[in-house]
Amino acid sequence: MGPRSAVWWYAWRSLNGWLIATPLVLARNWLLPFLSPDSMSLLRQNLERTALGQPAYQLDLGIFWAMLLGVLSLGLVMRRGYILSLLAGPIRRKDVYAIHACLTGGALVASQLLVVLYLCALDAIAGMPASPTLLVHVLLKRLLVYLAAWSLGVAAGATITSVALAYVCALGVAGFPMYVGTLIHYVDSKWAAMPSMHLYSDVIQDVIQLSPLTLLDPVTGASLAAYALWFVAWIACWLVLGARLFERLPLELVEETFPFGAYRRLLALGISLLAGFILTTWIDHAVNLGQGKAAAIEAVCVWLVGSGAIFAALDRAGVYRKRRWDT
Repeated sequence: MGPRSAVWWYAWRSLNGWLIATPLVLARNWLLPFLSPDSMSLLRQNLERTALGQPAYQLDLGIFWAMLLGVLSLGLVMRRGYILSLLAGPIRRKDVYAIHACLTGGALVASQLLVVLYLCALDAIAGMPASPTLLVHVLLKRLLVYLAAWSLGVAAGATITSVALAYVCALGVAGFPMYVGTLIHYVDSKWAAMPSMHLYSDVIQDVIQLSPLTLLDPVTGASLAAYALWFVAWIACWLVLGARLFERLPLELVEETFPFGAYRRLLALGISLLAGFILTTWIDHAVNLGQGKAAAIEAVCVWLVGSGAIFAALDRAGVYRKRRWDT
C-alpha cells in the first residue's frame, strides 16, 4: 500500500461513522415521519414545505452537521496527536489536507444528492404533492450553504488542535455577518426612532444572508446568482487558506490548542465583540438610552468602549494564551 493509499484508508477508518451518518442526518425530516401511523400525510406536508422553502433564519441542523464534518476532517487527527506521525511519512502536507477534505466534502455532496433522489422518489410515491423541479432547486441551494459551512470547518479543524474550540471558532466566524447585521439593525432602529421589531431594511437582510448559517431557500433571481458567487468564493477562500496554514503549521507547537498566536487574539476579539454588544443592550435596558440620533451615537460609544475594555482585560489577563483553552 502506497503512502497516499494509506492516508486514504486511515482517513476513512477515522471518519467512516460520521460519513455514513451524514445522509441520515440530511434526510432526517423525511425519515422520521415513517415512525408515525399517519406517515404518508406527514410526508406530503414535509414535501410541500420543502418545495416552498424555509425562512432564511430558520435553523437547519444540516448546516451545523456540515460544519462539524468539516472540523472533523483533520480535527480528529489533530486531537489525537496522530498528525506528527502522519506528517513524518513521505506524503506531503497538502496531500494529507486534500485527502481528508475530499473525503468529507465528497461524502457531503454525495449525501445531499442521495437525498435529492430519495425525495423525488418519495414525491412520486406520494402522488406528486410537490414540484420535483422546486424540490431539486431548494435542495441544491441548501447544498451550497452546507459546503460553505463545511469549508469553514475544514480550515478551523486543520489549524486548531481542539475539536470543540475549532467548532466554536468556526461558528463564530460563520455568524459574524449575522452579528454585523444585528448591530446595524440595533443602531438603525435607534437612529430612526422606531421600535426594532418594525424596522428591518433590505440592506440588513442582505448582510445577514451572507452568513452560511442562513438558508437560501427564499432567494431567487439575480439575488440568488449574487449569493451563489459569494458562497463559491467563500468556499474557495477558506479551503485555500486552510491549506496554506496547514502547510505552515509549526509542528513544535502542535500540542497547543492554537499553534498560531494570531488565533488567540482573534478569539479574544470575538469574545469582546459579543460581550460588548450584550453589555450595550443591557445598559440600554437598565438606563433607557431612548430613541433618536443622540441615543444611537451613545449606543455605539458604549459598544466601542465596552468591547475595547473587555478585549484589553482579556489581553492583560492573558486568558487566551497557550494551553488555557485546552479541552
